[in-house]
Amino acid sequence: MSNNSHSNGGRKRRRKDVDGEGTGVGGCEVKTEPNKVVKEMITSLLLLENQEKVDKEEWEKIAHQEKSNFEANHKKKTETMVDYYSNVQNYYEGLDETDRLRRKRSRAAVNSAVVAAASEIIEKSDNLEASKSSGGASVSHQRRLWVKDRSKAWWDECNSPEFPEEEFKKWFRMGKSTFELICDELNSVVAKEDTMLRAAIPVRQRVAVCIYRLATGEPLRLVSKRFGLGISTCHKLVLEVCAAI
Repeated sequence: MSNNSHSNGGRKRRRKDVDGEGTGVGGCEVKTEPNKVVKEMITSLLLLENQEKVDKEEWEKIAHQEKSNFEANHKKKTETMVDYYSNVQNYYEGLDETDRLRRKRSRAAVNSAVVAAASEIIEKSDNLEASKSSGGASVSHQRRLWVKDRSKAWWDECNSPEFPEEEFKKWFRMGKSTFELICDELNSVVAKEDTMLRAAIPVRQRVAVCIYRLATGEPLRLVSKRFGLGISTCHKLVLEVCAAI
């Protein structure tokens, strides 16, 4: 009986071992489940990493494209603005040149008008004086080669460096410095050379005759007495200096 118990116990242990082995086989199956999960997790991680890499590359590509577009637009706008400002500058330069030419033509027209008006006034005044002095009679005079001695005391006094500035302005309507500037500018135009018959009238006296005549409006008869010159000579000097101006 003890042998039967022993054999039964052995069978139970063997059954348990068999059951244990079955559990073991089941355990092996349980052990394979975690491996599969790990593989799936690794695969998912790889897929996520790859997707992240693709997304990053795509984002960098888009950012690069946007940057290129921005730079191209900025360059285009800059070139457009440069062209615009260049056109505006050229336009205003053209306006300045046109305005400068217009002012130059206006000054030339004014100067011509002044010279013409002064010449006309002087000529009328000379004709009037000539008619008065002749008394309506036509008398022919023979031209003489000698020069009448006339007093130049008044002009010599005005031409003196010690002559007061205010007195000079009173007679010539300008200061000495302005008068000197005009003489320097017209020197090459109105200067004359001495001849065998008479000495040339200095540039300063030539300019002074014209300026005095225009400033005061005195008749040539009085102008000739002031400067010690003939009436016709004063008339000629006024016309020459006006034309030179």
